[in-house]
Amino acid sequence: MTLMISRLFLRLAFSLVGSRVKDPFRVVFRNGSEYKNYSGNTSPRITLRFKDRRSEIWSALFFYQGILECYIEGGVDIEAEHPMETLTDIGRRAVAGNASKGPGLAVLLIINPLMLIRYLWQERRQDNYPHEQAKKNAIFHYGYDPRFFEFMLGRTVGYSEGLWTPKTKTLDQAKHNNYEYICRKLMLKPGEKVIEVGAGWGFLPIYMVKKYGVEVTVYNPVPRQNEYMRKRFAAHGVADKITLIEGDHRDISKRKGEFDKYVSIGVYEHAGLRKRQYKAWLKSISDALKPGGIGFISTTSFMRRGMTEFLVLKYIFPGGHIPSLPLTLSLMKKYGLNFIDVENFWPHYQKTLMCWRDNVYKHWDEMHALDPKTFNESFRRAWLMYLEGTVDVFEKRMDLSHILFTKGRHPEYYPWIRDGKFKADFREGETPVECYSISEEPVLSPISRTATMNA
Repeated sequence: MTLMISRLFLRLAFSLVGSRVKDPFRVVFRNGSEYKNYSGNTSPRITLRFKDRRSEIWSALFFYQGILECYIEGGVDIEAEHPMETLTDIGRRAVAGNASKGPGLAVLLIINPLMLIRYLWQERRQDNYPHEQAKKNAIFHYGYDPRFFEFMLGRTVGYSEGLWTPKTKTLDQAKHNNYEYICRKLMLKPGEKVIEVGAGWGFLPIYMVKKYGVEVTVYNPVPRQNEYMRKRFAAHGVADKITLIEGDHRDISKRKGEFDKYVSIGVYEHAGLRKRQYKAWLKSISDALKPGGIGFISTTSFMRRGMTEFLVLKYIFPGGHIPSLPLTLSLMKKYGLNFIDVENFWPHYQKTLMCWRDNVYKHWDEMHALDPKTFNESFRRAWLMYLEGTVDVFEKRMDLSHILFTKGRHPEYYPWIRDGKFKADFREGETPVECYSISEEPVLSPISRTATMNA
């Protein structure tokens, strides 16, 4: 009886979607029956295939989140060129289109009290405010074999947006451009002390030391990342100029007024949903910077504060949160941080994510070979959901904010007018870039290397 009711509900839901979109799609249930919104020999843009009883019931309870959970866990197959992008695109247009047919579909897809309960429980359970939980959350995401990230992110292993000029050809060039641009905004000078929170796998600290002659202190909570960075720093002769401390953003409050410059790239998203966590992060920056010090944050952002997508919290970023830009700027003022400008880099990050997505498709066999139990089909589906879904969210509403600020407010703390050097001489065309990688090339299996040579 439960299965029959679930299947009837799913048929109703899919028929509502099918009545609102022109894209041909097909749904095949476990018993072989099907729904499709087209007739004849048309090829569907996407096919959903339910493989077991539980997946039909779970999807009826939680609809699109339930379908995606079952897809990740193997109970549903989604057949399309880019499954997440295609499914998200059809669902979004079904909700937005044909408003004359009433709000029923929006209610069905968005206002689900069962999902709200799950959201609230997950936010509470994964809350980043306790140090121990914050570290556990960070390890969940960043603690995989670093070679996985080498394959996905490129030789810089830079986990952030790139900066793409019309002539930028490669992901490594784009990453190099972005880091150089950030250094120029920070106006780095030889001998300055820079603090970076969450350096990922260590490209930017090396770059700042080698090109700008600064000293860098890195706070990062993930042991496996830190081990990788220490090896990388040593390999490139900068270990004596970079201090690496296993800690998170709140720990830098102990370093009262020690630093000339502050930078964090793609890490502010780990502050958490609650306003007290915004405050803790921004207060720590204010504590660590000298008066007149310059700071820079690169973060994804929305114009309002809200919970992160449930499936991203469950499978990818426990404790994560897309910060509210207005709330961030208002709290910066509270802690004496005077913002200089905010630059929106969302198209650059969207293009970078497309490269990462393509790298996962391209290098999946090598990733899987690193550790078949960890990098299994469920992992692949979850990460492609994350990457393809984020590409779509950038298209519609999410921003990537470069926030530049000073500690304190004085007319001499930052130039009134910036000359052309801020955006000159980016890497383009055939210009090579130094990626400071540990190996000269990404780690590839013999099979993949042979395939690459034969391509």
